[in-house]
Amino acid sequence: MSRDDHRPETARALVESVEGVPVLVRDRHLTVVASNALARALSPGFVEGTNLARYTFVDSAGYAGAACWDVLAGQVAAMLRESLDHHHEDAPFRHLVGELSATSATFSAAWADEKAPARQGVARFLGTPVGDVTLAYREEWIDDTQADALMMLAGVDAESEARLARLASIVANGRIAE
Repeated sequence: MSRDDHRPETARALVESVEGVPVLVRDRHLTVVASNALARALSPGFVEGTNLARYTFVDSAGYAGAACWDVLAGQVAAMLRESLDHHHEDAPFRHLVGELSATSATFSAAWADEKAPARQGVARFLGTPVGDVTLAYREEWIDDTQADALMMLAGVDAESEARLARLASIVANGRIAE
């Protein structure tokens, strides 16, 4: 078996071993390869198999215009653009960019922007089971191929830490269906 054959299982084991903070692994096309239960409870965009770019520009387009969404949308487009710079263009990549360009004027504008993605920042999650939550995120490449990235999130202040802890308690008690 090749390294890629074991990738999803390895990523899943990594994220499931982390408790108390939302963690996910995404691939070069911004598709979630693995996520822990807390990440999935925080956002439907963090469910395994979800493409973060499609989720941002198509599935969550109703949030467009909210300051937190506009910043995040620019970040997601920059992450996708950076991926193209590091990896050869392939059919899934062309299909994704074509689909998003055809269905989202916001994506087209963000795609044309030349901003580099931030490896860390702040994101606001709206409508979670514990209300709106502002979290800091940090993303690191898993290895030097830059094919998969690990993202971890944490509270930015006492209120967001308390909400995240409350969400973790809800998840631990099985009160959120997966």
